[in-house]
Amino acid sequence: MLTLDLIKENLNLQNHLYVAYSGGPDSSVLLDLCVKLRDTSNINLSAIHINHNLSKKSIDWENHCVNECKKLNVNLIIESVQINSDGGGLESAARQARYKIFENILKENEQIVLGHHSDDVAETIFMRILRGTGLDGIEGPAHKRNIGQGKLIRPLIRVPKTEIMNYLRDNKLNFIEDDTNEDIRFDRNFLRHKIFPLLEDRWKDFPKRINSLSSISKDRNENYKILVYEKFEQLIGSKIILKDLKKIPKSLAVDVIRYSIKECNLAIPNSKIMEEIYKTFVASRPGPKSCVTWSRADKEDSSGMIKYKEGNLIISKR
Repeated sequence: MLTLDLIKENLNLQNHLYVAYSGGPDSSVLLDLCVKLRDTSNINLSAIHINHNLSKKSIDWENHCVNECKKLNVNLIIESVQINSDGGGLESAARQARYKIFENILKENEQIVLGHHSDDVAETIFMRILRGTGLDGIEGPAHKRNIGQGKLIRPLIRVPKTEIMNYLRDNKLNFIEDDTNEDIRFDRNFLRHKIFPLLEDRWKDFPKRINSLSSISKDRNENYKILVYEKFEQLIGSKIILKDLKKIPKSLAVDVIRYSIKECNLAIPNSKIMEEIYKTFVASRPGPKSCVTWSRADKEDSSGMIKYKEGNLIISKR
């Protein structure tokens, strides 16, 4: 249920709070809840609107956000970006641009909330599976994580889309419909409009099932991580002793590498890249020029690389 307690759950009310505000249904509900929180707790509240310039209506949406924030007495920061996909797709490039702006705006310990809901989790997990994710990817988007000097929080991540739409109706909120959300050139929109309706027609509660899988996966991964660290903690880090890594079974060696990459706050490679890392360094005899690099399609985490040096695997930012 959409309550102020749900919003406050992971917030520090002493620190500045930003709302990522597109003017769409999800961010409109989130902004309304945060305004109610501000009025009861005096938290310092601002909104950020990013004009991606991907639609002829972009300036209309920007003006909508300006007008709504004036009504709500919310300080609005507007950023305009020109998206260059560089061959990686518009969707990924737009996301990368947004997160870079958030990172630049947030000062130490400041917070930004995003309107992602439980239906978004199902979409994200499907997207990751299609890109070849490992078990970590099935956990779905993090509820809370670091971004630059601040924190990124998704307070609505357990809330279904239907509940958000009901809140909009009940509270008579104004919002915009982004026509780019209908553009099936974007992978996520293709899933949302072409694939998910078929699944929902057959299995009515399938997003709920995917979210359940996400929660179970997170718990199992955490338990497994504890066991791996208990046994191989001396191996895990930015420098892995190769001769010791070669002594353990392949599946465990791959996980030691994966946890080491995670310790370095880098993007986790997909299963194909992990196999390449294993073959290059563990199953073969690497040399000084041996190197594997990777990045995440959405650029949410830093790209990484592994090199061989003096009997060790060296993990670093790319």
